[in-house]
Formats: sequence, C-alpha cells, structure tokens
Amino acid sequence: MSESGEAVSAESKVVSARSQARSKLSERRAELLKRISDNQRDLERALASLEKVDKAAARRDAAIARATEEFEKKKHAAELAAGKSLALVVGRGESSASIAELVGLDAVTVRRLVKLTEDATGGDSDSSAPEKSSSESAASSDSAPASTAANA
Repeated sequence: MSESGEAVSAESKVVSARSQARSKLSERRAELLKRISDNQRDLERALASLEKVDKAAARRDAAIARATEEFEKKKHAAELAAGKSLALVVGRGESSASIAELVGLDAVTVRRLVKLTEDATGGDSDSSAPEKSSSESAASSDSAPASTAANA
C-alpha cells in the first residue's frame, strides 16, 4: 500500500497545487478587474475635470473678447475727442510739430488724431485750417542757424 499511498499522496499534492494555482489566478483576475474598474472611474473623472478647464477657457476667451471690444470703443472715443481738441489748435495756426512738442507726442500721432477727427466729421470741420507748410517750417528752423552762423 505504500506505493498506492504514495501515488495518492502525489496525486493529492497535484490537485492541491492546481487548486492553489486556480485560487491565485482567480484572485489576480479579481484584482485586475478591480484595477480596470478603478482606472475607468478615475479616467472619467479626469476627463470631466478637463472639460471644466475647456469651458472655463471658453468663458475667459469670451470675456477677453468683450473687454477688448469695450476697450477699442473707449479708445476710439478718447482718440476722437483728443483729435477734435488738437484739430481746434491746428485750426488756430499751430503746426503738428509744435503741438507735438508742447504735449509730448510725436507729430505723426498728432496728425493721425487730427485726421481721425476729419474722417469722422467728413472733413467739413471748422478746425481743418491748413498747417504751416513744410517749407515754412524749414525756413523758420533754418533762420536760427543762419543767425547763429552770422554771430560766429
């Protein structure tokens, strides 16, 4: 019986090993299914959170667009008002260069603002008197160095 006892013992060890292997595989499968389920839940949460970021970005972009539009309207109104005032000064005979020097702007900006006013009023503004011509400006600036040269 010892041979048959050993065979039974060996067979029961094989059955026990199979049973343990099945049990371990079953546990691993359950862990894998739980991990997959947890991953799916967390990935869905991540995507939902990222959708909130996209929605917030869209709201931000819309707010920036509204603010930019409002700024552009206010900027245009302010530049138009400045241009009207500068056009009045030009109408009283000041040149763009002299106005620019007085207010700390460049002459190109002064001319642009005056032109903005002229364009807005259709060019029929009372303040659209001609500026000094460039030859008059050059002559007045040339006279100073000439007198300095004569004194030397």
